[in-house]
Amino acid sequence: MRFSFLPFALCVASVSFGAVECSRLSVDVSALPERYRLVGDLLRERVEVRTPRSDAAGTLSVAYAIDPSVPGENAKVTVEGSAAKVRAGRFRGLVFGTGCLLKSLRYGARTFEPVEGYREFAPAKELRMAYFARHLLNWYMESSADELCRYIDDLALDGINAFLFQYSIPEVDAERESPESVRRFESVSRTMADRIAELDCDFCEWGGSNQLKTGSPERFRGVPNTDPKRGNLGFNACPEIPGALDAMIALRKDNLSRLEGVRVGYLCHWSFDEGGCECRKCFPWGGNGMLRLIERLHEVNRAYHPEAKTIVSTWVFHDDDFEGLWKYLKTHDWIDYVICDSHGDFPRYPLEHPLPGKAKIITFPEISMWGRHPWGGDGATALPNRLSALFRQSAAVSSGFAYYSEGNYEDINKAIVTGLNVDPSADADDILRRYGAYHFAGADPEDFVRLAHVFEMNHRIERQSAELAAAAKAISEKMDGAILPGLRTAWRWRLVWLRAHIDHEIASAGDKWTRAAFPYYDELTKIYHSERQLREKAAGRHGGYTAPRYGQK
Repeated sequence: MRFSFLPFALCVASVSFGAVECSRLSVDVSALPERYRLVGDLLRERVEVRTPRSDAAGTLSVAYAIDPSVPGENAKVTVEGSAAKVRAGRFRGLVFGTGCLLKSLRYGARTFEPVEGYREFAPAKELRMAYFARHLLNWYMESSADELCRYIDDLALDGINAFLFQYSIPEVDAERESPESVRRFESVSRTMADRIAELDCDFCEWGGSNQLKTGSPERFRGVPNTDPKRGNLGFNACPEIPGALDAMIALRKDNLSRLEGVRVGYLCHWSFDEGGCECRKCFPWGGNGMLRLIERLHEVNRAYHPEAKTIVSTWVFHDDDFEGLWKYLKTHDWIDYVICDSHGDFPRYPLEHPLPGKAKIITFPEISMWGRHPWGGDGATALPNRLSALFRQSAAVSSGFAYYSEGNYEDINKAIVTGLNVDPSADADDILRRYGAYHFAGADPEDFVRLAHVFEMNHRIERQSAELAAAAKAISEKMDGAILPGLRTAWRWRLVWLRAHIDHEIASAGDKWTRAAFPYYDELTKIYHSERQLREKAAGRHGGYTAPRYGQK
C-alpha cells in the first residue's frame, strides 16, 4: 500500500505528543446511495470489536464520498485530528479505503488513536482474486453463510476484488450428500455471491471443462492422464467421442441456469486437476483438445454472461501445452487472463516466452497445501519467505493472482500475497507487522513478525526443531497476555496460539501423533467445523485433508 503523509513536522507532532484519543465513531454516509451505506457498518463493527464503544474519550468522525476524480478502484484517505475522509471513484474503492483506515488506527482496550496523514490505496496488480475451494467437508463447505460473508468482507477490506468458488456442489461431494445438503450448499453460494455484488466486487464461476457427472455413460470417458499431478479422480470425458461434447454443453447450460440473477464478472476454464484427455485427437490437452472444447463452451457462456471476462488455467502444463496455447493466442483474442503457476517454482515457459495477444498472466499461489498434511491440521500456517520469493519470480509478467485456499488456517498467507500484489515495494515483514497490529492489537507487532518466521522455519513437521517450537510457544504466550480482549478469543488468534502449542507438544514428544496435543485438536475441530470430516475419515471414506491431525495416522 502506498503511503504519503502530511508534512513531516505535523506527523512527528501527532506521534510524539500523542494523537487524539477516541472511544467511539461517528460515521457519515449521507453522501452515498442507500446501497453503499453498508460501508459504515464494516468500519464500525471492526473498530468496536477491538475498542468497545464508550464515553471514555472523544469521537472520530468519518465521512464517505464518491469522488469521480479518484481513478479506477483507488481510494484516498485523509485523517486530520479527529476527522477522517474516505473518497473513491467507485464503491469497491470505498471498501478498500476503509481497510486502509482500519489498519492505520492504534487500538487500545479503552480508546483508539487515529494517526494523522494522507493514505492512498493504489494497487499495482489489477486482478486480486480469492479462490475458496468449497469441497471435501472443509471450512468453506461447512461454514454458515454469515460466517463466510463476514470473511468475504474481511478479504475485500484487504484489497481482494474478485472471488472464485464452487457455486454448485462439486461432483465428488454431490454423490455423498443428501438433497437437503445440496440445497443448503447452493443457498449459501447464492448468499455469498449476493454479498460479493453488494461490495462491488466480482464473482468468478467455472467456465466449463471436460469433466462430466460420475453417472455419465462410460463410453464418453477419455484416456486418463499419465502425469499423476493432473488427476483422474472424476469423470474426464473425451469431446471427440460422439455425444460427449453434447453432454458437456448440456451440463454447462444446466450449471449456468443455476446462476440466474447472479452477477458474474469472470468465467474460468480449468485444464487439469480435474480434467484432460490423452487420446491422439486431444493430446496435448492444454494446447490442443482443451482449446477446441472451451471455444465451444465460450459460446454458451457468452449467451448467458456476455460481459464476463474469460480466464484459462495452465496449472500443471507441460511445454507442449504452453506452446499450443501460446500459438492459439496469436490468432484468437477472446481469452482475457491466463493462470500460470506450479507446485514448486514459477514455471519457466511463461517467463521465457512473452504471452501473445491481449491476454494477461495472473498467478495461482499455493498457500494451503505446501509442505504439510493434513493441510492446516495443526493450526495457522505462515510462509512469508516462500511466498515473497514466488512473487518476485513472476512480478514482472503478472497482472495479479487467484490464490488457492482450502480454509481459514492460511489467513496470514492470504494477507502476504494480497499485500505484495497491492504494493510490490513492500516486504513480507511490513505486511506481517500491519497484520499483527490490526488482528492482534495490544500485542507487539514485532513479536508476531518473529512468530510467523519461526512457524515457517518449523513448517516441515517431520523436521521440527524443539528449540524453535519452544520459542514459538513463548512468543505466543507473551502475545496472549497482551492482546485486546475482543481479539483474544477470535479464530485468527486461536489458530496462531494453537499452532504454537501443538508444535511444542509434537517437538517435545518427538512424535507427530502425540496425544498431548489432542485437547488443542478439539478446539481446532470446532473452529474448522470438521466434525463430519473426521467422522468420514474414521469410517474409511473421504475427508481428513483439512481436519486436525488426530485421527489422521
